Amino acid sequence: MPATQPAQSKEQMEAMQKTMRTQLLYFFIMILLLFVYTTPVLRYLFSLPMIYILQPFIGFNFQYPLFTILLASLITGIVNTVARHFFMDYFKMAEMQFKNKKLSARYREAIRTKNKQEIDAVRAEQSKSMQDSMQVTQQQMKPTFITLILSVLIFAWMIGFMDQVKTIGKAIIISPFGPVDLMHLYYGFYLWIAFYSLFTIIITYPLQYGLKLYYLKKSINTQSVSA
Repeated sequence: MPATQPAQSKEQMEAMQKTMRTQLLYFFIMILLLFVYTTPVLRYLFSLPMIYILQPFIGFNFQYPLFTILLASLITGIVNTVARHFFMDYFKMAEMQFKNKKLSARYREAIRTKNKQEIDAVRAEQSKSMQDSMQVTQQQMKPTFITLILSVLIFAWMIGFMDQVKTIGKAIIISPFGPVDLMHLYYGFYLWIAFYSLFTIIITYPLQYGLKLYYLKKSINTQSVSA
């Protein structure tokens, strides 16, 4: 038994290092997104592909900015959600959540009864479970980097697009509460960004839930046929 402990510790350290590298790369992309938002030259360079790809189809000649925001968030939400879906193991995630819940209950009971042997045993299992969780998380984040780059490109284009909308006087829309200026600044961010984020959330969660149900139903039907 002692001979296997170093191997487990080494695997855990490697898993943690991989997760750290993944998180650092994710953080770098977030910083890049901030630089795109604040640096005009960088923003223009990143927006160029979308000027030729998206603007002819969803730009509406700068006349309907709210529809452009909606469609841009629709593209971002669908691409991100679908890409992440194909790298998710829903059964593995459910199994890990159930296991972690049971381990937490065992640990609380061991603390309550002051059972040191059980506490050590649960901690060892939790350490192994953490390693598995990191591997699953890393697997899920694989497509994130590509989809995040797409999000940066679309976001960079949207900033320039909305500047043009403001220039031609189409940034003010009529709502049930009166005129709304999409280029109004709140704490350093434009109001259109709030709409973009809101639309993305509204699109993402139902789509993710629907894909999950479809995956689970398809997997259960396949297992039933195999049986």
